[in-house]
Amino acid sequence: MLPASIYTRAGDEPRGIASESVGNALRDAILDGLLAEGQALPQSELASGFGVSTIPVREALKQLEAEGLVAFQPNRGAMVTGLSEADIIEFSEIRALLEERAAAQAVARMTRLDLARIEDAYDAFVAGTSDAPDGMARSGPLNWAFHGAIYAAAGRPRLLEMIEGLHRRVDRYIRGHLEIAGRKHVTDAEHLALLAACRRRDPDAVARLTRQHILDAATISVDVLHRHRAGG
Repeated sequence: MLPASIYTRAGDEPRGIASESVGNALRDAILDGLLAEGQALPQSELASGFGVSTIPVREALKQLEAEGLVAFQPNRGAMVTGLSEADIIEFSEIRALLEERAAAQAVARMTRLDLARIEDAYDAFVAGTSDAPDGMARSGPLNWAFHGAIYAAAGRPRLLEMIEGLHRRVDRYIRGHLEIAGRKHVTDAEHLALLAACRRRDPDAVARLTRQHILDAATISVDVLHRHRAGG
């Protein structure tokens, strides 16, 4: 049986909105660790829990499949999927290529308003994240808000969409970094260095720091994955 805490009532919403609501709730549950890798997702049980028919449930699951969070297995239905070490490394290398370019382009055309948004996102991440479970849950959206604010300044919406899609695939592994003693301090310092490079309007520095930040995070994600799989 799936945990009751994953459910929001979506039965009174139009079908398209119901599908989005179901998808959002399941995505949050996966990223927050309420639904672990390998967890079966029976459509009838989900439909009953959300108060909808199986149609919006299936639509939501297909969207999550496209995001790399769910897989459909022959004769078994949908289940939560995870990433291998090789997946994490490959996605991170692709992210590094795209994000260093987006960051450099952003700095070259950054306005004072763009910089203010980045500063606000930095402050929100520092204040809102911790190694407590709720702090780790908040770290995913707050981390994306900071990096996304930088990339948005590049004015490349399709590039931003690609980067966000890749970020979603590795987000749950990045959240686990805050389990490591002292990691929050390191992450805050790395974000501050990125912010300083933005303030200096230094595209080379922000590109280099972005690339290193992502590749270092990949190494840590693999280590956290080892710990979790060894422990359970």
